[in-house]
Order: sequence, then structure tokens, then C-alpha cells
Amino acid sequence: MDQEINQPVEVMVVFEKGRMIPVRFRWNGRVIKITKITGWWRANEGKFRIRHFAVIDHNSQFFQLTYKERTAEWFLSKIWVE
Repeated sequence: MDQEINQPVEVMVVFEKGRMIPVRFRWNGRVIKITKITGWWRANEGKFRIRHFAVIDHNSQFFQLTYKERTAEWFLSKIWVE
């Protein structure tokens, strides 16, 4: 089951072949290293894009990160909990 979070986070990304790839993020004072991106998709907000990334950390915890191009902000949108 997913849980809505929608909190701003700091995200470190790398750019590979023109693609933005998140590698870790800071949430609630913890640095979470991303070990796998399980999916990504885009949506439009007017002329700007919103990028979504479904990611997993080293503890197999699932997160959804969202990047809003219009404001250049990252958010932790959701976490998956059992």
C-alpha cells in the first residue's frame, strides 16, 4: 500500500546520455541511496514537465520521487508500506 508524503527533498542526480538519474536523496535527516530505478514517467504541467521516478533503496524500500521543472523542486511523493 502506498502512503502519500508530498514533502520537499534534496536529490543528487547524474546526467547520462541526456537523462536525469537520481542517485540519492535526503529525507527527514537521512541520506537514502538509490540502488535501482524501477520506473519513470513524465506528465505535463502547462508547458513544463513533471518527472516521476519509482526507486528502491538498499533495504528494498520503495519511494516515488517527483521533479517539477517549473520550480526546479524535488518532492518525495509516496512511500510504499506493508
